[in-house]
Amino acid sequence: MFLAITSVTACVRPPVSPPPGPASHVSAASPYVAQFDSLWSRFEAVYPSFAYKHVDWRAQRARFRPRAERARTQDELVAVLLAMLAPLRDLHIWLVDPRGQVVPSYKPSQVVNFDARRWNLAVRDANYIVRTPSVGDGVMGGYAYMHVGTWKAPVNEDMLETMLLRARDAQGLIIDVRTNSGGSDAVALAFAARFTRRPFAASYVRINTDSGVTGVEMPLARTINPRGSWQFTRPVIVISGRGGFSATESFVAAMRTLPQVTVIGDTTGGASGNPATYALGAGWQFTVPRWFEYGPDRQPIEWRGVAPHLVVSWQPGSYANDRDPLIDAAVGMLGERTGVYRIAPAADPSTPQHQEPSPEAHPERLHESRERVPPLDSLFAPH
Repeated sequence: MFLAITSVTACVRPPVSPPPGPASHVSAASPYVAQFDSLWSRFEAVYPSFAYKHVDWRAQRARFRPRAERARTQDELVAVLLAMLAPLRDLHIWLVDPRGQVVPSYKPSQVVNFDARRWNLAVRDANYIVRTPSVGDGVMGGYAYMHVGTWKAPVNEDMLETMLLRARDAQGLIIDVRTNSGGSDAVALAFAARFTRRPFAASYVRINTDSGVTGVEMPLARTINPRGSWQFTRPVIVISGRGGFSATESFVAAMRTLPQVTVIGDTTGGASGNPATYALGAGWQFTVPRWFEYGPDRQPIEWRGVAPHLVVSWQPGSYANDRDPLIDAAVGMLGERTGVYRIAPAADPSTPQHQEPSPEAHPERLHESRERVPPLDSLFAPH
């Protein structure tokens, strides 16, 4: 399916000539107008979201091209281009200078439901294995825990497979992607394929194609099939949040359709565009998102994000300062779903903690086993 999408993506409309504009008195030797026209034309041909975002791209050209004509330095031109691109509010549109520095066209201002200090305290006693600085796995409250903070290299299918194999016999699994800003959606969806025993549409994408492409129905379904010799079908909690973008949104959208998965936390950031990079000139480059993605429910992801099943309010100030409220909420939910609770250690600190099924069989221990779970009334808000 990914090959099919790639081949169709390669058939995007070729650059079109800019519409006629007012006569220019700028010297033909000036590179700035040519750069402006190159970027504008590429967006006109490729970018799929003008209608959705109610942006009249030709009107933008009429407004900003005269400013490009007056530009006398590369920095002045870049300022004009960023102003023209600003209404698109697209996290996948940026410029790259000759030194390789990224100049974003849009910076979202979202509250991220994550505190590094709390998280570090949570994993301190979790037998946590660091796979990369932003990826690792351990055991939280008796359940397997994976922190996947990126889908970028060196994270790959083999690394995630190693982590999942460690969790194979766990009664439940927590996958924490609330700070994952994206990377390879192929890796993300290949990981999602380890949690299903049936093929299903993980998402749908719409792209612009030229008039020579026929027989392609939009949007295209991105179908994933069960992967591996076994699949993890026990209860799974996915922790999401506004810090999750792009490939993470594809992953969360796919996972939330599976019967054993519950997504908690906050809605993802709302930016999924599969950008390609093009030369601008003078050593600069720019990106253009090539597709418009919908979740399995065929609702747009751009600007809307992927909602959790249960919103968990991020109010760390009202919670113990050495705990991560979302991890504790995930452990509590798995306890309710599996009937397996983490029991506090005995008076002897050397006594290992253990799991016991059905805490109702030990009513005198029920309060003890749940006291580390955040109070649901204070954490869960109706969505």
